[in-house]
Amino acid sequence: MSEPIQFLHLGLGAFHRAHQAIFIKQNIASVSMRKSDVADSLTAKGNKYEVIARDASGETTTLVESIKESLFYPRDIARINEIVASPDLQAITLTVTEKAYKNDGPDGVPARLAHLLSERFKANAPGIAIISCDNVPNNSKFLRGLILEVIAAKGDSKLLEWIFSNIRFPNSMIDRIVPAMTSAAITTEPFNQWVIEHDAIEPLFVGSGVEFVPDVKPYELAKIRLFNGVHSTLAYIGEVEGIEFVANAIVHPTIAPFIQALQEREMVPSIVNTGGIDLISYGATIRKRISNPTLRHRAHQIAMDGSQKMQQRIFDGANELAKQGKSAALHQAAVAIWIHFLATNTEIDDPLSHKLTPLAQISDSLEAVTQTLTLAEFTRKLDPEHFPAIAEDLKVIRSTSILQLLSNKIAAL
Repeated sequence: MSEPIQFLHLGLGAFHRAHQAIFIKQNIASVSMRKSDVADSLTAKGNKYEVIARDASGETTTLVESIKESLFYPRDIARINEIVASPDLQAITLTVTEKAYKNDGPDGVPARLAHLLSERFKANAPGIAIISCDNVPNNSKFLRGLILEVIAAKGDSKLLEWIFSNIRFPNSMIDRIVPAMTSAAITTEPFNQWVIEHDAIEPLFVGSGVEFVPDVKPYELAKIRLFNGVHSTLAYIGEVEGIEFVANAIVHPTIAPFIQALQEREMVPSIVNTGGIDLISYGATIRKRISNPTLRHRAHQIAMDGSQKMQQRIFDGANELAKQGKSAALHQAAVAIWIHFLATNTEIDDPLSHKLTPLAQISDSLEAVTQTLTLAEFTRKLDPEHFPAIAEDLKVIRSTSILQLLSNKIAAL
C-alpha cells in the first residue's frame, strides 16, 4: 500500500532533489514533466539518493529519503490524479523553469495544474497551497493568473469559485547552486535557502530551516538581480570568451571588478524596497558562492533560455535605474554581451533562438539591438532609451572583444 503523500512536486530535476526534497520532511511524490527515465531511474533505486554539499573546506553527504514516489506525467496520470484528490495532500510545489510560465496549450504547466485542481475539486478535498519555486517575479501569484485564464476559457465558473475560496498561492524564493548532474550523485554547495510568504502550511516546516516572511518580494528581487542576473552575465561572457566554468569567470582579473561594480553600483540601487536586507553584503556572499571551484557549474548550462531569463534578471533592473534617473551603463553592457552571444554562439539552447539569432547578426549595431530587443514574444520590454548605448557597446565588442568592453566600463567609473 502506498504511503500517504503530503507534497506533490512538479519538476523532478537535480535542483528539486537538492533543495525542496531536503527541506521537506513529509512524504513527497515527485513528477518528471519531460522524460520518464529520470523517474524510472529514481524508482529503481528505491527513491533514495545522496546529495554532496561541497566547497573548498570539504564536503558533507546527505542521504535523502523524503521522495516516496517518482512519477512521469502523463504516463502516471491516474496515480497523480489519485494523489491530488486525497485529503492527505497539503501542497503542490514546482520547479519547471521560467519558460513554462505561459499558456501554451493542454500540455503546458498551467493547463496541467488546472486539470489537477479540477480533480481535487471533484473529490471535494480541502484546500491546498500551490508554491512556485522558479525564478519568476511574483511567481506563485503569476502562476495563479495563468491557471485562472485556462479555467475561465473553459467557462468552468464553479471551479473558479472553488479556487478563489480554497487554493492558496504563496510566493516563494529559492536559492542553491545545483549544477547539472554528471554522475549518479547530486553535487551542490553548502548554502541552501527557501523563503515563503506566511501561509497555513507553515506548521509543516517547523525546524526545517524554511523562512516564512510577510513579503517575499525583497528576497525575490535581490536573488533574481544580484545572483541570477550576475549568473547570466557571467555565462554569456564565459561562452564567448571560452571560459567553461563560471567559477573561473568570476575570478578573472578583468571580469571580477565589472561584476562587483554591476552589483554594487547598479543592481543594489535598482531595488527600492530592500526589506532590511544588507544588499552589499548579500552581493559579496553571492560572488563568493559563485567562485566555489568545486561545483564546476558550466556557463553553457546557465546560458540556456536567455530570452526567458534576461527580461527579469537584467531588463527590469535597467528600467528601474532609468526611472530613477541613474546610470544603467553596466546593465547595458550585459545586454550587449548577450546579443553578441546570440549572434556568434553555434550551440544556443533557447526557445526563441531561431528568431533572435538572425536579428542579433544584423550588421548595423543599432538595428541589431533594436530588432532583437523589440521581439513581440518578450513580455517584459527593455526601455528603448537604452538601445543607443547598448549599440555602442556592441560595436566595441564586435571590433575588439568583450574583455575590452569590460575594461572600458571599469575605467569609466
